[in-house]
Amino acid sequence: MSRLNLKRKLLTLLSHHSRLLKQTLRHRALLRGSFHQVYTRCGKANCWCAKANKGHAHTRLTWSEEGTMMTRKVGAAERPAVTKLTARYKQFCQQRRQLTDLQAQIQNHLDEQEAALIRQGQKVLGVSMSRPRKTTETKSTLQKRRARQKQLTRKSFSL
Repeated sequence: MSRLNLKRKLLTLLSHHSRLLKQTLRHRALLRGSFHQVYTRCGKANCWCAKANKGHAHTRLTWSEEGTMMTRKVGAAERPAVTKLTARYKQFCQQRRQLTDLQAQIQNHLDEQEAALIRQGQKVLGVSMSRPRKTTETKSTLQKRRARQKQLTRKSFSL
């Protein structure tokens, strides 16, 4: 990708990041947890739920606190508010993940931009500052070379 295209892409990502961050910061109250309806049997032998496939319907909010699962029964009057607050939390988490992904993309593009600028600087100077290539020698070759060097140093000391 050319430097000009990298700049455009970075600016586009930054504007998208800015818009998404503003949307995320607009959230007011949130409620972490999962809101759902469950069915339970009351345990009374004469109740209708003892013979039915499902028991009594209850709505519950379930969340985790310090590794412990917590559950709270939600009454009919609280249901609309809890539904709205948990939906906001889900949206907040989704936007947060999107922001994290955008930040990673921005970082990758900045790395590419840095490499392109370094290459441009090297061209200006007419030098290549890349690392010298390592020779691929096997262990046995290195061991043979070291053994020869030891023999040579021994001979030079014995003379």
